[in-house]
Amino acid sequence: MNIFLTIVIFYIGAALGSFLSVLIYRTRHGLSGIVAGRSACPHCKKTLIAIDLLPIVNYLVLKGRCRHCKEKIAPHYLLLEITTGLALAALYLKFPFLTYLNEAPYMNFDLQLLWDFARYALVSIMLMAIFFYDLLYKEIPDIYSYLAIIFVVAGNIYTGTPAFPDFVLGGAVGAVFFLAQIILSKGRWVGSGDVILGMLMGLTLGWKQLLIALFISYIIGAVISIWLLAAKRATKKTQIPFAPFLVTGTILTILFGDIILNWYQYNFLAL
Repeated sequence: MNIFLTIVIFYIGAALGSFLSVLIYRTRHGLSGIVAGRSACPHCKKTLIAIDLLPIVNYLVLKGRCRHCKEKIAPHYLLLEITTGLALAALYLKFPFLTYLNEAPYMNFDLQLLWDFARYALVSIMLMAIFFYDLLYKEIPDIYSYLAIIFVVAGNIYTGTPAFPDFVLGGAVGAVFFLAQIILSKGRWVGSGDVILGMLMGLTLGWKQLLIALFISYIIGAVISIWLLAAKRATKKTQIPFAPFLVTGTILTILFGDIILNWYQYNFLAL
């Protein structure tokens, strides 16, 4: 049953990822009806019906092509659905608010875990939008970060975790960290969008786990950048979007940050 619930959460996440692909496209092209309005093929402009909007399944069945004009659909649509689904499924495994029991009452519901899941899920959904928008267009829409900040601050205050001084300090540290880079590099290293994203990271994680997220992000960024250079898929002048690394580091820290922090405190601070 718990496996079934995980699969359900995954598919809900995939459906939300499908919505994000529409949100990203309409945001980029300044189209109205970001939330409302019918989806259409970007090539032939045919309005899509329910069967065309089945996450993952439709893409695989149609072999990544539009049912009407047969034009190829960009693979990032499928990737966005899968990664958003995986993110929400992983969050459910960390915060299993509904679980199956072998004896009466057979189902266990935990309201606190539901709130934890909900606030991190909302933030992760917006982080996935930031990930793919920056990956595609090398730009971070501030509106996505601001919406996520509203979600996370409201969730932090309601649940009391992280503590108020912790997440406020985290937000300040995250913003200052990237603002200092803008000043030092005169805007060549990072942009203003990274400052707001850094604030979001700190507000979400608190200042201690923010440091973990930044460390993970820069390690991943360095490894992938070296690989791109070695494979000659990029040069030293190539602009590599950095938000995907920051988003990855943030989500990994949401999932495993407490484990990493406890390990560090036990092995190093106890010496």
